[in-house]
Amino acid sequence: MTIDAVIFDHDGTLVDSETITLTVVGEIAIEAGAEVYPEDIDRFVGADLHVVFAEIEQRSGAPLPEDIFDHFRARQTAAIQDGLDEITGARALLSALSTLSRPIAVASNAPVAKMELCLGATNLLSFFSHDHLVSAYDVGAWKPDPTVFLRAAEILDVAPARCAVVEDSQPGVLGALAAGMQVFALDPKDRFGGIDGITRIAALADLHDHLT
Repeated sequence: MTIDAVIFDHDGTLVDSETITLTVVGEIAIEAGAEVYPEDIDRFVGADLHVVFAEIEQRSGAPLPEDIFDHFRARQTAAIQDGLDEITGARALLSALSTLSRPIAVASNAPVAKMELCLGATNLLSFFSHDHLVSAYDVGAWKPDPTVFLRAAEILDVAPARCAVVEDSQPGVLGALAAGMQVFALDPKDRFGGIDGITRIAALADLHDHLT
C-alpha cells in the first residue's frame, strides 16, 4: 500500500534515550527497595510510566513519593543534558523525507517537553513542527492503545492505512497495528519475530527503500 506520511516513535527510535530512562527507573526501584530483573528491560521499554511505577510500588510494598514523576523527570533531564545521541541514521532519514516533502510526526508515550529536550539535544527538532509532536499525555492514552497514533494521523490529515509507523518497542508496535497502520519495527536484537503483520528492520538506514 502507498505510504503518504511517516509517524515515528521517539525514545529508542529517533534518540538513544531508552538506556538513560531505564537506568533512572532502575535507580528509583532500587532506592525504593524493589527487585529489578533482567527481563524488565524489554518489558519497561516504551511502557506507560504509571504502570512501571505501580509495579515498583507493588514489589517494594510501599508507595513511591507523591512527586515521583517530577523527581524522575529531573533526574532524566540531567542525564540527557550530560549527553544524548541520535539513533544511527535518524538525521539522514529525516533529511531524505524532508527533501521529498513527506509529512512526518512523532507519536510518543513521553511528554512533549521531553521530546523537545531530546530532539533539541540531538539537533533533530528542526525537522518537526510543534503540533506534529503528539504525546500520550495529551490524548490521555498510552501505547499499546492506538489513540496517539490515530491523533498523529489526524493532524497530518492522512488516513491511518496510508501511514507508516517506525517503532522499537512492543507496546508501540502493537499500538500501531491496532491503529491499522503500516508498521516498521526497528529490531536489531530480533525481539519481534513472533509478531505478524510488521516489517522488521535492523537499522534506520534500511527504511530508505521503503519510505523514500
